[in-house]
Amino acid sequence: MQGKKILVFGLGFFQRELLRSLSRTRSCIVVDADGALLDRFRDEAPNIETVEGEASSIVTWKKINTADISHIVSSVQDYDVVLEICRITREVYDLDVPLIILWYRHEQAPAEFEKYGAKVLNPMAIGVEAVEGLVDKNYSKPSNIGLGQGEVVEVSILRRSHIVDRKMRYLQPSRWKVAAAYRDGRLIIPDGDFKLQIGDRALLIGDPKVIENIVNILMKGTPEFPLQYGQTFAVLADMLDGRDIFELHSFSVKTRARKFLYYQVDNVKHPPLEEIKELEEYGCKRGGDLKYFRGAAYLKDTGVLALSGMDRFSIFNVRMRYFFKRASSPFLICRGVYPYSEILISFNGHIPDRLLEVGSEIAALFGVPFRVVFVTPPGALKTKTDEEDIKARQNLITDFENLNRSKVNYSLLEGNPVRETLNLINGKRDMLLVVSSDSGEPISVLSPHVPYLLAARSGVSVLVLPDENGND
Repeated sequence: MQGKKILVFGLGFFQRELLRSLSRTRSCIVVDADGALLDRFRDEAPNIETVEGEASSIVTWKKINTADISHIVSSVQDYDVVLEICRITREVYDLDVPLIILWYRHEQAPAEFEKYGAKVLNPMAIGVEAVEGLVDKNYSKPSNIGLGQGEVVEVSILRRSHIVDRKMRYLQPSRWKVAAAYRDGRLIIPDGDFKLQIGDRALLIGDPKVIENIVNILMKGTPEFPLQYGQTFAVLADMLDGRDIFELHSFSVKTRARKFLYYQVDNVKHPPLEEIKELEEYGCKRGGDLKYFRGAAYLKDTGVLALSGMDRFSIFNVRMRYFFKRASSPFLICRGVYPYSEILISFNGHIPDRLLEVGSEIAALFGVPFRVVFVTPPGALKTKTDEEDIKARQNLITDFENLNRSKVNYSLLEGNPVRETLNLINGKRDMLLVVSSDSGEPISVLSPHVPYLLAARSGVSVLVLPDENGND
């Protein structure tokens, strides 16, 4: 590239400084329609070649020896003119040189520029990014990497959440990834066994809207449920019951779900049209049909799947067992009671950290208190594993209290976990119970599955969180 020149269209303040810097090591040409401005600049920088004319005019281009051009930089803000610069560069002169567009507007640069292989930079956005990085060193959203739309961010992990201390293979995010992490001055390329830790700096890539939600979880502690799982609140409508509709609507509104959709199953009797109509009046739109109810467990982008009327049909056990074993997103067993007076979190499950995290988020979103209960075998019947479970859960509670500077209403009880938990619920129909799916545990008379039995017998609405094997 020895002896080649950089061609710059436009001579504003920023471009004058840019040209002065570039001209220290490279030959430059600047094109502008303002002859007087070019004359003044020529006196300031006699070593820089100037051309008077319109950037979109082929007459102007004929004044330039395009064979000597190594780079083209445009600071013109007129869309049509910029597009013509791109067209002339690629189609008229067939120049295979870097084409850089400086775009100062607030709106996103038109996609047509990229069709010509142009690299678009927004100096204002870069400046704002630099200032934000100095003010808040915990979050960086570079505008000069990738598409510059927030699909690449760097965030410091400041709080515990269901994303922290979990193997990447079990998170299985579909619309975002941890591309890299920095810990103790080391770069880590995550594999399936990698776990984020508090204090890490993580480089995230993915859908900008999803990334923003994940950042809020990792850094700010903002309740974002169910966006960490998906954006849609989906209703399996073939078992819809009229008394559940208000609860379904209220749940979708109170949480951060972006879409409210219902699905019907082809091979079962559809719900009454008046109930579907009532659901639609609340803003629920038709999401489509499912060939079998099992397909609901794998609906894409589902943050919460709502199962209505689960205690009123003989098929209840078959369906609920299936979702306990297979659901890849949280599901709500709706029993038509709203508003909730409190959230009860059962620690008798395999994922107490996520139960506490999500349960407390739900309580914050609904503006109600929450409490946590863990039931262990009595006295001498405790095993070493039971003692370890007690200690691990107490540590979770302590960490949560220290992090959030608030006391958790935590009860450690002894006895039958189903019976003791149901005693806390007895007579309180307006409670929301939060349990885990524990999909690896068998569900049978000989092998009691505590979360399943609580969901089946409690008589209250139940939010079930999938464990790490729920979508295997």
